[in-house]
Amino acid sequence: MSGLNVQGIVFDLDATLINLGGFVEWRKAHEEIVENYLELDCDDETVAACSAKGLFTMLEEMYENLQYQRGDEEARSVQDSAYDILSGFEEKGVESCTLMDGCVNTLDWIKEKGVPMGICTSNSLKSAEAALDLQGLSHYFKVVVGRNVDFPMKPHPAQLVECFRQISVEPSRGVMVGDSHKDIIAGKKAGAFTIGVPVYFTRLELMKDADVDIIINNLNALPAVLEGL
Repeated sequence: MSGLNVQGIVFDLDATLINLGGFVEWRKAHEEIVENYLELDCDDETVAACSAKGLFTMLEEMYENLQYQRGDEEARSVQDSAYDILSGFEEKGVESCTLMDGCVNTLDWIKEKGVPMGICTSNSLKSAEAALDLQGLSHYFKVVVGRNVDFPMKPHPAQLVECFRQISVEPSRGVMVGDSHKDIIAGKKAGAFTIGVPVYFTRLELMKDADVDIIINNLNALPAVLEGL
């Protein structure tokens, strides 16, 4: 028995457990993915409109448009190629990634309590697993659910629900921990308790608007919060 009123914990990865994004050339990745869409004869105006909304919104909206315009099979093929480009940039960033403050001590504490943990990330599975391996964190997690055409990315709850399913925990008995309002929105939609760990680029007002349950300064504060639930 863990002694906690929590059956499972799902973490976001980047900027929550590991600083990966700080070492990824996001702008260059965005540009190459736009070029890829155009080379695959995607509509110029659609690409431009989606691109203006940012990298990850572009990926989601382009997939939806491609499904409507070309059907599921071709949409999946185009989106897989975009995801492959992005994954390549993330994998380069893995080489320089670092741990977030309090990460190892907190994961050790949770593991000692016997509470299963998973990761739900908008990074590719390959880059996420590589980062975890490099930092010696893989053994803490039963499952990693990465960016996949089959599951819309956060703030949609699909990835998170799948992660809880794979650790055999009902979301209502679990906790979602992340640095972004998108993590919180996904957690609330799934029915989980949500804990925000803001970093310098977190849009704190949006995290609060998402009705985050608790905000902590860093992962060192997580054990005390979990004990109090």
